[in-house]
Amino acid sequence: MSIRIGVVALQGAFSEHVFMLQRIPEVKAAIEIRSALDFARLKDSIDGIVLPGGESTAMSILLDREPELRQALRQWVDDNKPIWGTCAGLIMLSNTILGSKQGGQTLIGGLKTTVRRNAFGRQVDSFEIPLSIPALEIYGANPQTGSLALPGVFIRAPVIESIEEGANIETIAVLRGKAGRDGELVAVRQGNVLGSSFHPELTGD
Repeated sequence: MSIRIGVVALQGAFSEHVFMLQRIPEVKAAIEIRSALDFARLKDSIDGIVLPGGESTAMSILLDREPELRQALRQWVDDNKPIWGTCAGLIMLSNTILGSKQGGQTLIGGLKTTVRRNAFGRQVDSFEIPLSIPALEIYGANPQTGSLALPGVFIRAPVIESIEEGANIETIAVLRGKAGRDGELVAVRQGNVLGSSFHPELTGD
């Protein structure tokens, strides 16, 4: 298997995603997408896209300057092609956000969820917590830690507050063991669209 992944490199942790993807034996290439021209050149040769974490407001401003890229990414979602939004990427993929800047912000949309920005507080409120993700447990325990749990890194993270009625969305992960936040929804899958509140690219797993 030889997989090529496009990483949207407008703002945020795109270089960390590229680094982690390059460590996966099945990934032949992780390629930065910075413009609509990049996307047009690469869209037929990539197998999936990562929309990384960062600052969703800044991403929105940059997409306002590249409306053709926003439209192309939305078409990718509508075509049910593989895309993963992490943290700010989840916000950008969701249809509705709460706690956005005054006047709202540009979204890619397509993921039938409502998310709340900065649901866990400011940067100083960041935390790491083990997440049970049954879909990953088929690969066995992490050889370094011996654990089946995935380390979840939450930095000014959103939370998935609700799912649109009738939407075919699978729950991938919920928070367990976080005081006052037990059961919060932090990762979902809608067909080939995956969204997570946490930063997998900032761990060694």
